[in-house]
Amino acid sequence: MISAFVLTAAVVTRTVVPALPGANRLDPDVAILSGTSAPLHYTITTERGERRFVFEGGLDDLRLHDEGGKELQYLLVPPPSRIPTWKTTRSILPIPSTKTTSGIEADFGALTSIDRVAIGGVSAPLLKRVRVDGSGDRVHWTVLAAETTLFDLPDQQLRNLEVAFAPGDYRYVRLVWDDRSSARVRNVAEVKARVSDQSASTTSLIVPLSFRKVASEAYKSRYRVSLPGPHLPIASIELRVTNANVFRDASVSESRFDGNTLAPVVLGTTKLRRAERDGAVAAQMAIPISFPTGADLEIAVDDGNSGPLSIDSIVAQFAPLPWIYFDATSAAPMTATYGNASVHAPRYDVEASRRSVERMQPPLATWSTAAENARNEATAAPLPITGAPIDRRPFRRARNVGAIPRGLVSLVLDSDVLAHSVDLNDVRLIDGSGKQVPYLLEKRDAPLLITLRIPRRVASGTASLYRFELPYDRFPAGTRLMLTTNGRVFDRDVQLQRPPDQSRGRDAELLEQTTWRSADPESNPPPLTFTSPLAGTAVELRVDERDNAPLLITSAQLLLPSYALRFFSNGTPLTLLYDDPSAAPPRYDLALLAPRLLSESSREVSLPPVRGTTKTSARTERAIFWSVIATATVILLATLGGLLKSEVKT
Repeated sequence: MISAFVLTAAVVTRTVVPALPGANRLDPDVAILSGTSAPLHYTITTERGERRFVFEGGLDDLRLHDEGGKELQYLLVPPPSRIPTWKTTRSILPIPSTKTTSGIEADFGALTSIDRVAIGGVSAPLLKRVRVDGSGDRVHWTVLAAETTLFDLPDQQLRNLEVAFAPGDYRYVRLVWDDRSSARVRNVAEVKARVSDQSASTTSLIVPLSFRKVASEAYKSRYRVSLPGPHLPIASIELRVTNANVFRDASVSESRFDGNTLAPVVLGTTKLRRAERDGAVAAQMAIPISFPTGADLEIAVDDGNSGPLSIDSIVAQFAPLPWIYFDATSAAPMTATYGNASVHAPRYDVEASRRSVERMQPPLATWSTAAENARNEATAAPLPITGAPIDRRPFRRARNVGAIPRGLVSLVLDSDVLAHSVDLNDVRLIDGSGKQVPYLLEKRDAPLLITLRIPRRVASGTASLYRFELPYDRFPAGTRLMLTTNGRVFDRDVQLQRPPDQSRGRDAELLEQTTWRSADPESNPPPLTFTSPLAGTAVELRVDERDNAPLLITSAQLLLPSYALRFFSNGTPLTLLYDDPSAAPPRYDLALLAPRLLSESSREVSLPPVRGTTKTSARTERAIFWSVIATATVILLATLGGLLKSEVKT
């Protein structure tokens, strides 16, 4: 029996190819950012509504060696933190118009190294495609941006009046508007150019992410996103969609250990905005976030009445990154190592040249491909994968989970576990030898959904009654009942009640009452959600229709809080135990390793379905109990009758 699991080792060896002998620049890539034992850290501030990232340090474990094994000195050059300088144009002149174009020419008075232009004083709304050219002598022109879009749409809260391009020395900048599908721009009051600071150039890293859609409640979409690794300096998550227009709320969250369970923590929220008109697009689809600590994120998008987004891709936008300066002895490939948590930040004499190095523009060295990377697993520490044995007899329910693939796993708990467990304190996972498999309980943002059958409507005066049969007698705290209708314009008083029980002389019990209203004939109505605790075998919905036609209930769902067990699997068959009211919550040493359980994406596994009927309730158990009592009583009476007859004959 394997009793330990070796998590992916940290020490990484890679090849670096210098551009030339002498000074070189090496930009960090995702592999080193996710593999270092010393993640990058920043101080984040907000100025004039924009976030600024001030680099504080990181990559202490990086070491460089030439082809002969000699350690090379290097410097980590921080990204710029100073406020950029802008230069305002001296004059703005119109350029000759054609049938399809018009534009302006700005003169900045002298050759200036610039990398961005911005316009101001333009009448809104504006959504316009533009080409930007630059020149030093007003004769020879260079295309700086072949086609981009500038926009100022107050109604959609979208604004971008800047165009970025590769740095260069220019005195004149020309903006050529595309007038084929929109009206001409009549006035541009100001043109500014941002002065390029080559010594402060930085790496802009954008990385595509893998994602999948997960089950969610009505009118909301959720996506599980896998990052390349933990502790990445990701500034925002951007959704790239094909929808023409978008205006909806979105949030990003991740699981973090709160001392007891893994619980979701919101990293950032925003309003996604996109507008498309005549082929021109204005969009702000990035969600600013605080840096994640783990490797899994969840994105929640409030779809409202518009349906799910058509997502083409999801990308991560990193914070401004530092770059690595080193002096290569030759152009031969060299070696880089990182990931050793036992080493400290190096102290090199090249630090004395930092001021001159920061002004350099050395050629770019390149990293090896991922296929050339070699991981050293010798330093990986074994992690506990089995715990103490447990007596399974007190547990009234046992589920064969089967063989789960080896590695880090999240086993999603189903409704049967949630309905029969006592606050999940009695949940245990055991292997074939009866030993416990340590786990961390992980609370999910996305609810666990149970679809209910729509019952037949029963008329009661001016009201409609619907009796919903429930699959269990009890549900965990936080369970909600959500109903939808295809009605468009309506106003109804509704009540949720526990049905009367004539056999026990019990009247209907009111659980919750509210008003269900929709006044927009062009949109789907909002769902009706009840949050009162549910118990018993059924609930009854009462809708006061007044003098209106009955509303049609189109769907009914129970939204249960969702949980998973995160653990290391060694690939052997497992059994899930639960339903022991006397059990205390487990205490595993694995909780001390919570950060390591979040350092990589887990494989999500579902429980096999419960055998037999899915309706396993306390009522059924009581029926079985009283059936056994009745049978025993009959047998006892028959035995007594036989004894009496024997005595009479005697």
